[in-house]
Amino acid sequence: MKTLMIVDMQNGFITDNNRFLIAEINNLIKSNKFDRIVVTQFVNNEKTQFFQSLNWKEMLSSPDIDFAVNIPKNSHIIKKDSYGLPINMFDKKGLKIDENLILPRDEQIFICGTDYDACILAIGYQLFDQGFTPIFIEKCIGSASKNPVDKDVVEKIMKRNFGKHSIEIEEDLKIE
Repeated sequence: MKTLMIVDMQNGFITDNNRFLIAEINNLIKSNKFDRIVVTQFVNNEKTQFFQSLNWKEMLSSPDIDFAVNIPKNSHIIKKDSYGLPINMFDKKGLKIDENLILPRDEQIFICGTDYDACILAIGYQLFDQGFTPIFIEKCIGSASKNPVDKDVVEKIMKRNFGKHSIEIEEDLKIE
């Protein structure tokens, strides 16, 4: 089984630096190359480290938290208030998406979205540490940051930490 994980593609995270992702990810969704789609949705609140430690009071409500891409109705949505996935989603069977869906560790998880220098990398580390092999779709990851870390540097980090096979060029995706 092949899962597409779309990370934090929400209105409040879209900037001139990552606006290109909307069309790229919408095209990826339309390709129907995946068995399922899992989407993360960041929602900030007064209890988060973002709010308390960083004094960042954005992404609290609509329209900021609304999706900027066309999420299919049968997608599984993961609400989160941290860089990574909620820690209680991982158990001995795999990644528990909801009551009816647990992704086993041999599941191919293709990751796209924003921010490659924050949430995408954090989720990649979590998946890897839990026995998954994250695969990042190179042309479908970006950063909302005004001063993003160089994408080539992040890709080198991904290859070093997750393996040379962890970066896929969309045209070369090994999805049939």
